Amino acid sequence: MQEQNEILRAKYDNPVWLNNDKSTIEVLEHSKIGKISREQNLVVEKWNGDEKELENPLFNTIMSVYSEEEIDELTKKHNENQKQENKKEAEREREEEEVTRLQNLFKTKLDIFNIPSINESNDREFKSQIRKAKSNVEATALTVMLMMKEMEHKNDNEDT
Repeated sequence: MQEQNEILRAKYDNPVWLNNDKSTIEVLEHSKIGKISREQNLVVEKWNGDEKELENPLFNTIMSVYSEEEIDELTKKHNENQKQENKKEAEREREEEEVTRLQNLFKTKLDIFNIPSINESNDREFKSQIRKAKSNVEATALTVMLMMKEMEHKNDNEDT
């Protein structure tokens, strides 16, 4: 019996509860056919079908190999690992968004300095502020202000 339990533990690994009423288990099944090994996640319901008269033999087999307390503990560890993975994924997504934002800001600034009136402007202070802008909106606002200033300067020169 002990040997059979070890074989079954090797075949059905790391069971975790998928619901609070402990009627559904997810388990990693290891199988080997010849030289080919395969792993797959199985979702095992306690009952066969909608009728709660026929118990699922695989569910009963897993429950005979693992105690409810063991599955509780494995589920707790699984949930903690999942939380950590979710935090890492969220942080990675935030970093990607920030990289994308900075790339867009850089492209916006390149586009701004390709505008002839900005490129040819002698107002080093405004141009410096545009380079230091932290957002597209700030860079755009400074660009509009510099363009207006350049237009006024051009109009003043034409009037004299």
